[in-house]
Amino acid sequence: MLDVRNLSVAWRGAAVIDEASFTVNPGEIVVLTGPNGSGKSSLIRALIGLSPVAGGCVRWNRRDVTHRPFHAREGMALVPEGRLLASRLTVEEALLLGAGRGGAVQCASVMQEMFDRFPILETRKDQPAGILSGGEAQMLSLARALMPQPRLLMLDEPTLGLSPVAAKAVVAMLENLRTEGIGMLLTDQHSQAALTLADRAFALFDRRLRPMAPPCPTPEEREIAACSA
Repeated sequence: MLDVRNLSVAWRGAAVIDEASFTVNPGEIVVLTGPNGSGKSSLIRALIGLSPVAGGCVRWNRRDVTHRPFHAREGMALVPEGRLLASRLTVEEALLLGAGRGGAVQCASVMQEMFDRFPILETRKDQPAGILSGGEAQMLSLARALMPQPRLLMLDEPTLGLSPVAAKAVVAMLENLRTEGIGMLLTDQHSQAALTLADRAFALFDRRLRPMAPPCPTPEEREIAACSA
């Protein structure tokens, strides 16, 4: 789905990414890890069309979208770092905002699907997003991104600031999404939890993206580890 070749990204005139190359396939989780400030968020923003690209190519579904705006990348969705929810909107209003221009019937159907997927959100649907716990807010951010039924999710630090219990719940949700064929690109500076999910992983240091070694666990190894836990 996503094919990134020799991508370079600059922020305020300074180079932050040099010639990054990787792919994300359907049902695959690719993890980008590295210290805070290494450029992971800048890379995500460039891929989704929210930051300019200094060089290289981004292909989405075999189309070059390198310099195309965000709305030209239909099928991609972003779960931003820090959730970025409008605190005065209710849970239901936040989901409607994420749905975009879908018809009323389709929107109602997808929203019910989100409530089935995240039951706690249905019990909170008339409450302001600003009073949700960290784990609930992350569920809402994820559900909002899923409203337009994307094929690729980009998640920027999805477990940052969450309790161990909430972080484990988020990891379980991402595993479920993988089985539905949704591809995911995930950034995480605390890589242990993320690497348990990864089909492939890359470390970002000194503006360069390098394959992680040793290899990430196979699906069979992940299943064994989950059963052991």
